[in-house]
Amino acid sequence: MIAWVRETGYNVLVCPEMTYQVEIMDELLIDPLPADVKPMIVKRGYWLPDEAASVYGKAHTVLSFECHSPIIAAANGTPMFYLRQPEDTIKGQMYYDLELNDWTFEIEQTSGKQIADRLREVWKDYSKAKAKLAASMGKVSKIYQERCNFIRAV
Repeated sequence: MIAWVRETGYNVLVCPEMTYQVEIMDELLIDPLPADVKPMIVKRGYWLPDEAASVYGKAHTVLSFECHSPIIAAANGTPMFYLRQPEDTIKGQMYYDLELNDWTFEIEQTSGKQIADRLREVWKDYSKAKAKLAASMGKVSKIYQERCNFIRAV
């Protein structure tokens, strides 16, 4: 968040995907930020998926500790990073399966600098990032079509 705000001058929206995160997001994400960055942080309470989809469709990039927000962002054509926690289930494997390895961060093995550097790559060559996402979503569409064809055949 610090690199994004200082280098782009853009805001950061902080929003919990899970209700229990409302109580902890200030302490963990906002309070530790430097004074010059805090005014650029927009805090949002818990929301439902349709509102998230609308916002993610207009966002530059979505970074999330939860598995669902990056999916919603990708479905809306927005580059996204999945910050995977050790307690996350196997469902996070889908990001690797879609060849989004460099946008998937095993959080306990990753530094903030690594995430900021990768985010910097996205904002410096946004068309490349959008093309990468489109290719991954093309893979999703192909898998979906194959499964639908299988069901029709059965």
